[in-house]
Amino acid sequence: MLNRSDIKRMLSDLFRTELARHQKDSLAVFDDEDHDLFAKMPKELLPAVWEKAAAIFNYKVRAFSSLDLLVDYAYASFLKNQQVVFLTSGSTGTPKRCVHTVDMIWEEARGVAPLFGGVKRIVSLVPANHLYGFSFTVALPHVLQVPVINLPAIPTQPWDTLLEDGDLVVGFPLFWNYWLRCANRFTKQVDVLSSTAPCKDETIQGLLDVGVHQFTEIYGASETGAIGFRHIPHDMFEILPFWQTDFSQEPFVKIKRNCMDNWIELPDRVKVQEDRYLYPISRQDACVQVAGINVYPKHVEKVLSAHPAVKECRVRLMRPEEGERLKAFIVLTEGHTADELGFIRTYLSQQLTVHEVPKTFTFGEQLPVNDIGKDADW
Repeated sequence: MLNRSDIKRMLSDLFRTELARHQKDSLAVFDDEDHDLFAKMPKELLPAVWEKAAAIFNYKVRAFSSLDLLVDYAYASFLKNQQVVFLTSGSTGTPKRCVHTVDMIWEEARGVAPLFGGVKRIVSLVPANHLYGFSFTVALPHVLQVPVINLPAIPTQPWDTLLEDGDLVVGFPLFWNYWLRCANRFTKQVDVLSSTAPCKDETIQGLLDVGVHQFTEIYGASETGAIGFRHIPHDMFEILPFWQTDFSQEPFVKIKRNCMDNWIELPDRVKVQEDRYLYPISRQDACVQVAGINVYPKHVEKVLSAHPAVKECRVRLMRPEEGERLKAFIVLTEGHTADELGFIRTYLSQQLTVHEVPKTFTFGEQLPVNDIGKDADW
């Protein structure tokens, strides 16, 4: 059972991420002290905290005069409702509510625990108010019966002195990419966990090359939680034991938890092997990842098309050699020129998140197509 300290950590991380999200204090998310979080929160940001806390713990939105009072109320709501609600990013509108019951939480924690035999301590680089952080730095430690320490996700820290034998470091692909660029090495027997976005094979191999004891990548979604895992690059994901599968309509796969009655469809098209292995091919909803955040190019196209200078446009993810952001191709409306790009960028920055705004723009007389008239890259 989750305790009050778990709830306090989740809500403290909610405060930190809201501060960082609005750039009021970008380093607040790395602050280890809880006592002044409430005091440093700008009053205009508090309504967003009240609303998200109420959504996570499923109670009617209300304000609080201290963090402790908020924690007490949220903990009482958790004990009453026996569930935690996590929100998707909401890239194309209202974030989706994903309810995880106590049965789901503990089924998953017990199901993934055998992957981490010998772990003595969990080092968290991720916020506990998001599903991934919650599952592996709040729920899992209860099953493994190990302590948790929080460290800032800064790759230039003295990791050789911070980490200990038996640590499990819970991070994410973008962090591990930068961690490797900083020429870090594992000098202790340390396990690494990665999720939230696909981890590139070269990143996995890079971590293995610099001495990680065991690498684990978790495949899952906000709606489902953890679905599968793998330890080495180019490998398929082995489905965790608490899932039943229906591969009859491959590449569209249905899965069902042992503790639940309803079947759900994976958000990805997948390739399957035997009855317990799969590999994601593409998102069914045409979602792509930009710095670990779900982004929908079609939504960006819709916003960009509404600008008066834009007649037609296409938006897609860059090729690997180009970068890891979105790019846009624009056919201009008659009377407008490419010199207006600055105004277009400003317009997009007012309508979209930083991850959704394309990094590069190409102008042409017609949209790029191939020999048979289908959309082409540029």
